[in-house]
Amino acid sequence: MVKDKLSELYDALIVDEVLAGISIKSFERPETLADDETSIVIIPLGPPIQTVHGSDTSLAKVFLYQVNVESIDRVECKELQRRIEKIMEGQGFYQTTGGLDEWIPDIKRYADARTYRGVSRLYDEY
Repeated sequence: MVKDKLSELYDALIVDEVLAGISIKSFERPETLADDETSIVIIPLGPPIQTVHGSDTSLAKVFLYQVNVESIDRVECKELQRRIEKIMEGQGFYQTTGGLDEWIPDIKRYADARTYRGVSRLYDEY
């Protein structure tokens, strides 16, 4: 059976006592969420990429995800991203360059978006 890294990351985030009370979705922020509600969005930046080859086959996959936090409170964005960073590290993901850290006037929220890269264990099927 093929594993789903996006679901695994979601499951790791929702067990955190603070993050559990926040809307966590994949791909995009729910349109029905109130404008002043904080949200976390996990976005795959592409399909898993083959890596670590042996015997003419790929033995592991590389994953790249962007995690967006939007809030009307800038400090809350930072605090949540710090919690997310620790959880992502526990899942074998580490922050890469790029991202976003700004106030977006059109939506009247702060956005802190960070990109994480991780590699599956050998022989895991993704």
